[in-house]
Order: sequence, then C-alpha cells, then structure tokens
Amino acid sequence: MNFFEQQRRARHQTALLIVLMIIAVLCLIALTSMPFIIGVFDGQHDSEAKSKALHTTGVVAMIVSGIVLLGSLFKFFQLLGGGKVIAEKLGGRPVNDNMRTPDERQLMNVVEEMALASGVTVPAVYLLPDETINAFAAGFNPKDAVIGVTQGAMSLLTREELQGVIAHEFSHIYNGDMLLNTRLVATVHGILVVGLTGAYLLFGLTKSKKSKKKDDEYFWLLVGMSMGVVLCVAGFIGSFFANVIKAAVSRQREFLADASAVQFTRNPQGIAGALKKIGSQGSTLSSPRAKEFSHLYFSAGSKTFFKSLFATHPDLSERIRRIDPQWDGQFTEPPAQ
Repeated sequence: MNFFEQQRRARHQTALLIVLMIIAVLCLIALTSMPFIIGVFDGQHDSEAKSKALHTTGVVAMIVSGIVLLGSLFKFFQLLGGGKVIAEKLGGRPVNDNMRTPDERQLMNVVEEMALASGVTVPAVYLLPDETINAFAAGFNPKDAVIGVTQGAMSLLTREELQGVIAHEFSHIYNGDMLLNTRLVATVHGILVVGLTGAYLLFGLTKSKKSKKKDDEYFWLLVGMSMGVVLCVAGFIGSFFANVIKAAVSRQREFLADASAVQFTRNPQGIAGALKKIGSQGSTLSSPRAKEFSHLYFSAGSKTFFKSLFATHPDLSERIRRIDPQWDGQFTEPPAQ
C-alpha cells in the first residue's frame, strides 16, 4: 500500500467536497433570492422598480445568510462539550488510571506507542462495554481528545490489529478531523434552520389567514407565505444535499485515517486484520446515543438508511482492498474466548 498516495488522494477529495459545501450554501442563498433577482433583470420594469428589487435581493440574502450563520454557531457551541462528555454518553469507563486486567494494560501500552508514533499527547482512554469491534476518537481539539475502545476490540483483536485501530483513531486527532466534522455538522444544521424557519413562517401565516384582512394586508400575507414556501423548500433540499456532502467528507477522512494508520504502524496487515474481523463480528454499538455520533467511529456503529448516500464510512470491503489488494474476500472469525 502506498500510504502517502492514499493520503494525498483523500485530502484532495476532501478539499473538493468542502468547496462543494460552500457552493451549496451560496446556491441556497441565491435560490431564496431568485424571485427578486428576476425582478432586477426583468426589462419590463423601470429603473426605480429594479433598484427596489436589487435592494430587496440584498436584504433577503443577508437574512438567509444570518439564519445559516446563527444556526451554525448555535450547533457549533453546542458541540463544544469535549470528548469525555461523548465517551460518557456512550457508556464508556476511563481506563488510564484504572486498569483492571492485562488486556487493559496492553491497550494503554498500544495507546502510548501510537502517541509517540503520531506525535500526539496521550489522550484519555475509555472502555465501552460492547462485545462488537469498534473504537472512536472524540473531542474538539487534541487537548480534550479521548479515544474510546469497545470490550470486543480489546479482547478479540491481536495486539497488531489493536495497534492498527488505535493508530487510525490517532490519525483523526492528528489531522484535525474532529474539528472538521464539528464545522460540517454545524453548517448542515444552519441550512436546516432555514427550512425550519420557512415552515414556522408558513404555519404562523396560515393561522392568521383565517381572519378577514384588507387588500394591502392580504398582499403582504401572500408575500410572506411565498417567502415561507421558498425558505422551506430551499432549506430542506439544501439540508439533504449538505448531509450527502458531509457523509462523503467523512468517508474520505476514513480513507485518510486508514492510510495514516499504516504509516504510523508500518504494518498494513494490522488494520486490515481488524477490518476483516469486523466483517464477521460486527461493529454496532448498543448505546441509544450511538447514531448521534456515527461519524466518530472506526467502523459503522449504527444502521443507515440510503446507505450509499448517507453512510459515514466507506464499504468495509473497499477499505480492506485499499490496504490489502491481494485480499481473497473472506472475513476472519475471531478466536473463541
């Protein structure tokens, strides 16, 4: 595996998707301003009418931009709780100063080795009770980052395989994927708020429509309802496509983390072996909050509808073949405990 080439390709694809997300936000603003933009270029109106349409276009664009920005900032600050909060929500137990078994001591040894290999400070480590094979890195920055590992990963993987999984998680910390994911989640939420604002506007104006109104009031009521429809449609369509882009970015960061894990361990069979065991053992987490943090895991922690569009992780077979092109397609059964 040429891990440097894999990393370059993943970073390039991520950059293209980020640009696509920015374009999506700009298209959302343009779409909501479209009725007024048409007024600016309509040759049948005089210059004064065009000036008013241009002014209104600017106001609408600023309002929509403000909604996206405020919605994004609200979600962004909501996610600043730190990695420990997420680990505890998933049912994790801290291990660093509370090692109870030889497996837990081995886990900490591997974490310390990969911290040296990646140049990242040793983070807090949490053990999840699940018997499936999975792990995650969480936190806003390396200072508050944590690594979580399931009981299944600790007991069913060999030391080399566990090393590959932990190296993958250190890559997420090293490459700033946690901050990138937080920004993407916040942006998607901001776009969704546009649709929710439109729905709220429609609901409120529909209720007020029941009372009798003068002609000018009725005109502005129709204008408000039209604006509500535009915001609602643009917001929800924009949210759909933004979620698709966010999932695609997440998949590229998984490829990057796989390649970085090979770089840190110099052993492609370690992480490849872990992925092969996941194919037979599974990686689903039992926590009711598992779906909320789906983008953080080593492998998919919950089931996803429209898997090809919204999956936060690439197909397991594709990940294995990128690491081990000679793979025969057979998953590995973990040894009996």
